[in-house]
Amino acid sequence: MPKVLVSNNSELLRHFTAPPFKRLELQLLVATTGTEARALFAKEEPALVVLDADDPDGFVVAKEIKQKSPATRVILVAGKRLSGDQMRQVSACGCDELLIAPMTADELHDVVAIQLGEPRPGAEAFAITVEISGKKVDATVSNLSVDGVRLMVSEPVTEGQGAAITVSPEGEAAVTIKGTCVWAQPRDGKTVVGVAFDKLEQSARSMLAKLTQWQVRKDGERTRVVLRGDFTEATRFDELLPQMVGRIVFDMAQVTYMNSLGVRAWCEFLRQARIQGYEFHACSVPFILQASMVRDVIGRGTVTSFFAPFHCIGCDHQEERLLQSAAILASALEPPVFKCPSCGGALEFDDLPERYFAFLEDEAD
Repeated sequence: MPKVLVSNNSELLRHFTAPPFKRLELQLLVATTGTEARALFAKEEPALVVLDADDPDGFVVAKEIKQKSPATRVILVAGKRLSGDQMRQVSACGCDELLIAPMTADELHDVVAIQLGEPRPGAEAFAITVEISGKKVDATVSNLSVDGVRLMVSEPVTEGQGAAITVSPEGEAAVTIKGTCVWAQPRDGKTVVGVAFDKLEQSARSMLAKLTQWQVRKDGERTRVVLRGDFTEATRFDELLPQMVGRIVFDMAQVTYMNSLGVRAWCEFLRQARIQGYEFHACSVPFILQASMVRDVIGRGTVTSFFAPFHCIGCDHQEERLLQSAAILASALEPPVFKCPSCGGALEFDDLPERYFAFLEDEAD
């Protein structure tokens, strides 16, 4: 049970009791003052600390904790507007994330899950085993879809051989899907194989769509839609339209690629969907790059959080950080600077702010 040290902030504590946090099974340690936070940290050694930056000791306590225990993750929660001095304090204290209040429970949950190394909802793992002509083979799977799969197999394979792909989603029963090797190409001592699936049962089709295209979950009065994979000329959203009723939250973290035809299909889907209201959470870099060029990619919705590229010049470490739109708007579109987890240097935003944050321009005006 991960220990989380939290400032005595009513909004934060209320969010930690929300349904998304139940799966994380956190042990909360609540500190009323900076002195109490220091004492609880020394005694309990929590994995994560969430501090109110508006508290007089907020930045100081964050810096002390990161200096004593660099592995401890620290999230700072600030008010609606950040001065230049506060942005410099964010960098100097070495915190791992900055959030702006008020926020939703989903926004806080996404950041907490990532900092603790826990999967976000809709990002559950699944295992795959492969048989070719009835023999289990060592294979690497890519491009899994409702139509077929691309394999890298460690032994020779020929066109026409039968294949059986067993997919085992975490916490669910395994499903075996039969298909045929429609092409095979030798490469570096292995074989790249394209398998076309035979006619799928509805249960198998639904499972593959959930794992590779989208997953729909009813979340109270809202519907949460997790989008996955590539948006290309082959992507169709027709089967998703009937479920677009009421308030929708789109989770875009697993969108890996969008070409021009995929963008067109997505924008047309948003125009056709009869959605009462919608917003985008944890948007991937490919999605944000398109949204900053084509306004219709987010339609009538708003982006609450998104991933952004960061780079350390000192050691060449690169990673993507989840940023809250409110935090970027509060700092007048100035990206935060974090401490590099590899060398302790400056982990800086690795793009042009005016280009990458263009999707926020309407809200910044």
